[in-house]
Amino acid sequence: MKIVFINVPWMKYYAGEGDEEVLVPACGYNFQHVNGYYYGYGEGMDTFPIEKFEGVSSSDEAVHDVTVIWTAHNRKGENKVIGWYKKATIYKEMKESLSLDSERTIFKYSIKAPAKEALLLPVELRLLDARPMEEGVYFESDESVIRDIAMYIHNYQDDKMNFVFQEKDLEGKSVLNFPEFEMYFAKADEFLGKDLYGRAVRCFNKAIEVEPELAIGYECKGSIFLSLKMYDEALKIYQKVLELEPDNEGATYCMGLINGLLGNYEESLEYYNTYLQMRKNDHNALAERGIVHYYLNHMEQAKRDIQKAYKKEQDNESLKVLIDYIG
Repeated sequence: MKIVFINVPWMKYYAGEGDEEVLVPACGYNFQHVNGYYYGYGEGMDTFPIEKFEGVSSSDEAVHDVTVIWTAHNRKGENKVIGWYKKATIYKEMKESLSLDSERTIFKYSIKAPAKEALLLPVELRLLDARPMEEGVYFESDESVIRDIAMYIHNYQDDKMNFVFQEKDLEGKSVLNFPEFEMYFAKADEFLGKDLYGRAVRCFNKAIEVEPELAIGYECKGSIFLSLKMYDEALKIYQKVLELEPDNEGATYCMGLINGLLGNYEESLEYYNTYLQMRKNDHNALAERGIVHYYLNHMEQAKRDIQKAYKKEQDNESLKVLIDYIG
C-alpha cells in the first residue's frame, strides 16, 4: 500500500472562497469538486519526492494508486486527520495552467484523485490523532500506524463534508405532482436554498418531462451542473438548450465557457465569437476568449482580448493576473 501523510493549514471546507479563512491558502481548494476529481496542492509541493515510494524512481513523472492522508492542526494545536484521497496520482512536478475558472485563474495541483474516492471529515469528527508534523509531506515508516489508518479508512461509515453528486439524481424525476409547471421551479429553488442539489435536479427533470420543448427546464438544470463544476453533464444540457433555442445568449456563452474548461478550444472559440457578437461589452467573456486564444497559440489575439478587457476593468484582480501571466 502506497501511503503518504500531508499536513496543511486548518480549514473547514477546503473548497475555496467562503471558507473560515480570510485568505485562501495554497491547500484551500483541495476538496473542491472539478468534473469528477479533486486536485490537491499545498505549500512546498512544487516538487514532490515520489522516489520515496517503493518501486518508484526519481526518473518517473508520477506515481499512481496512492492513499493520501490529509492532516491539520486544529484550533487547539492538535494534529488531526481531516480527510483522505484514495487511488490518487501524485506528480513529481507541480502542474500549473491558466484556467477559465474565475475562482482559480492560475490552476495549480500536485495530486489528482477521483472525487468518489475522497472524503473530508466534518469538523466535529476530526478526532483521529496524527503524528505531530510541520506543514508539508511526511512518509510514515511505522507499519502499525499505516495498518491502523488503513483500517480506519476502510471501516469509516460516518458523515462526510465533501459533496459528490449522486448518479441516480442525474435523470431521476421528482415524485411530486403539481398542477402548474412553474411550481416545480419554486420547489427546486426551495431545495437549492438548502443545498439539496439532487432533489432540485429531480424537480427540473420532472418539469422537463411535463414540458420537454421548453428550454427553461434544461437551462436551470444546466446551471446547477455548471455551478457544481460538473462540466461533462453541463455540456450535454446546454447543447439541448441550443437545439431548442439556437439564439439563446446565455447558453451560447456557457457552451464557450464549458468547452474551454474541458480543453475543447476550437469549439470554445466558435461559441465565444458568436456570443461576443451578441454581447460586445461583456469584458469577462472577452478575457475568457483571450485564454482560449492563448491555448490555441494565437498569442496576439490573446493579448489583445485580455488587454482590452483590462482597460475596462482595471480593478479586476483576475485580469491583472492574466496580464502578468501572458505578458
